[in-house]
Amino acid sequence: MAKKTITRRTLLKNSAIAAAGGVVYLNFPVKLFGGNTENKTKVILIRDEGVINDSRTIDKTVIRNMLDEAVKELTGYDEIQAAWKSLIKPDDIVGIKTNVWGRLRTPLELEDAIKNRVMEVGVPGDKISIRDRGLLDDPVFTNGTALINVRPMRTHDWSGVGSLIKNYIMFTRKPSSYHRDTCADLATLWNLPEVKGKTRLNILVMLTPLFHGIGPHHYNKKFTWA
Repeated sequence: MAKKTITRRTLLKNSAIAAAGGVVYLNFPVKLFGGNTENKTKVILIRDEGVINDSRTIDKTVIRNMLDEAVKELTGYDEIQAAWKSLIKPDDIVGIKTNVWGRLRTPLELEDAIKNRVMEVGVPGDKISIRDRGLLDDPVFTNGTALINVRPMRTHDWSGVGSLIKNYIMFTRKPSSYHRDTCADLATLWNLPEVKGKTRLNILVMLTPLFHGIGPHHYNKKFTWA
């Protein structure tokens, strides 16, 4: 049988069609793909146009309310303490993995709201750490029993986007070792002993445009367009 020659133009055309088809099929039941439907992930989307006020700073009350609404919807509890108690126990050691990248960091107002809710559950302050760098030198993270993973969504030169999977890259002494092959091995970070099975809550922050040449450089400054 003669070989069929595929030109570069045909390859690109077929790839585009396949990508478009993939978007369509994402809306069909998982059973279409023969996947495991037992362990589904629940995703909650919360919007509030008042979270960034007229002075272009984050309204701490609004963002706290957004967090509370999301946690209640996620857990199915109507009362906020009951909702948090279903995620965090008083004897937990809680690491809040934030992201401090200067141009688009995790909002401080959100970090404070998370910590306050965790303390209201009964976790003492010295058993909570909010940190991005130096996790392996922090006893809360190395001995922790629970992780809350929170960061803004942004573009990334190697992985395409910096999201919650990538946020755990600081659990290794050599983060650059996960940058090979466009960060293809990032998900293996979640098997590290400091991480595996400990994540209680993932929070992806999308209050402003992704940063990649355009967009706000920092929440608490005026929007600066590059």
